[in-house]
Amino acid sequence: MTDLNFTVFALGTPNVGEQHQIYGAFEALSELTGNQYAEKDMFLLPTDVDMINDLKEQLSYSKFKNYEQYKKTVYPMLDKYFADKKEPPRVFITAYTQARNKQAFKDVDTICRCVKDYYREHNMGKILTSVLTSRLHPYRYVDLINIPKHLLTLSSRIRLLQNTKLKKRSLVTVGTLNNFNQHKIRKQKKELIKKLEKCQQEPALQTLVTKLENFIAAPKKIVICLGGRVEGNEIDFSINFAQKLFHDAQKMSKQGYGVVIINGPRTPNNITDYIYEQCAKEEKIVFQNCKRLAQTEEDRLPKNWRIYSGPHEKEFQQMEKLGNIYPAILGYDNTLVVHTMDSYASCETANAGINTAICSKGIYVDPTIRYDCHNLVKLLCPRYAIDWDNFIELSQSMKIEPKDLRPHILSSPLRVFAETIVSRLSEM
Repeated sequence: MTDLNFTVFALGTPNVGEQHQIYGAFEALSELTGNQYAEKDMFLLPTDVDMINDLKEQLSYSKFKNYEQYKKTVYPMLDKYFADKKEPPRVFITAYTQARNKQAFKDVDTICRCVKDYYREHNMGKILTSVLTSRLHPYRYVDLINIPKHLLTLSSRIRLLQNTKLKKRSLVTVGTLNNFNQHKIRKQKKELIKKLEKCQQEPALQTLVTKLENFIAAPKKIVICLGGRVEGNEIDFSINFAQKLFHDAQKMSKQGYGVVIINGPRTPNNITDYIYEQCAKEEKIVFQNCKRLAQTEEDRLPKNWRIYSGPHEKEFQQMEKLGNIYPAILGYDNTLVVHTMDSYASCETANAGINTAICSKGIYVDPTIRYDCHNLVKLLCPRYAIDWDNFIELSQSMKIEPKDLRPHILSSPLRVFAETIVSRLSEM
């Protein structure tokens, strides 16, 4: 019988979506094994960073001259991590960064190589390495490759069929691993209600609180979640697209919908500014900033575009008293959540049984590079989600509401992942 009393750790990442994947993997393993994982024991972080929320830059092999230089950064991180650990973890997890298409393969394989080398040189036994939400690559140092189905091309499917060893190391799932579920929605919904009551007397927040209360009271609701750019130019989230989404929001508001628009870490700051300024003119459309705010001049450098800096920092600081209202606002009946097609968050809401729509009209996503985004739309629509523009048309012509959609629930890959990890450990 496999010993379930093992621990796990993961490479820290500043990317929120990848953090959610890692948290989901930990939760699945915890549920299966009964082991509890403390936040401080979960992440491998740079020596000058103590908390995952303080991490600003991703560890990338491409920034180093060679492997030896890379080791000189990673080994001190591992020394720090293991300083107070009696037993070394048996599983190491890292997440694949889709936005770093050309570099992600090397980033993943090299950190796994480094961890394996460290374990061998320090006589710490064997370590099983795993990557989440990866494309199919010929990794040398990854023992378990989690590949969501939408990341497979025809050629990669053929390679999997032909390469028995690669197939054995691969775990193909429908959708991505995540830590999003109805329990979290209900919990955060209760917390949001308390915050709204507490912030009613805040002069700077009274308008926002009133608009959110009106949203909650509306008989039908739309939540629009903005994706955004990546490091390269394969995704173009333009002002024209933002204008299209805002005009959509106005249409739905006129039909009696409560509408909330939220941004994300990848939403460009000029798009954030535009949406906020337009929503401020609307009585019934809410905008809430969900990007981390700049604290220093370093944060305001162009390279830190995932952090908001701009003319509305003061207003957004006030908004922080309400916190990130997503996913609390999804906990109300007759609600539709809308994701732009560049975001994997549609997997999370479809998996949680939330009525989900995907907006693909107006945003440019290069199909030769980000075929994953196009595949995901085909995978989810219309069985698990509805096309956003189709929903708008149906809501106008046939008075269709979110409650009428009744989509299929996207099955969760979490349990399968955890069971596979345990099975592979027994084979080591």
